[in-house]
Amino acid sequence: MSLLGGFLDWFGEQSIEMQVGTTVALFAALFVAGLYTLGLVPLVIIVAVLIDHWVRGQDEPA
Repeated sequence: MSLLGGFLDWFGEQSIEMQVGTTVALFAALFVAGLYTLGLVPLVIIVAVLIDHWVRGQDEPA
């Protein structure tokens, strides 16, 4: 299972308050990291997670 898949499974099991808090914290962390690195760190993280999720999805049988 990819990192993104695991996070989405965990996220779906949480209460709405936890989902809102997690979403706010995630976007705040990406925003702060983007301010200090001109957006490069969030971009690299997002691209790496999406590639990992896509590659692992290709390996799973249909």
